[in-house]
Amino acid sequence: MIRTTLTAAALALASLVAPAMAEIVPSKCTFHKYQPTNTTRTFDCDFRQSGGNVTVNSKDRVFTFLAKDEGVKYIRINSIPLTFLSFTKNGQYSLQVVQGDTSP
Repeated sequence: MIRTTLTAAALALASLVAPAMAEIVPSKCTFHKYQPTNTTRTFDCDFRQSGGNVTVNSKDRVFTFLAKDEGVKYIRINSIPLTFLSFTKNGQYSLQVVQGDTSP
């Protein structure tokens, strides 16, 4: 009984110390810029999330959305099932991400 408890405690502690693994998901992004003029463009991107922090990479730009800033610096909307996400920085831009196969 004690051995089982110690093993469970060691595994729980190890899971807290181990770095979170994140999968990179090929996606399709749509960027809506509000200032100084409204522009919209769609492009291929890579979505990555780890510990609630999101990074979206494209060939031209990297977008970073930290979990601690959600609701303060940006608004995040998740769809169910989780294949569509929207990140909005009020007055600046919105980034919509559709996860998964982006082939035509």
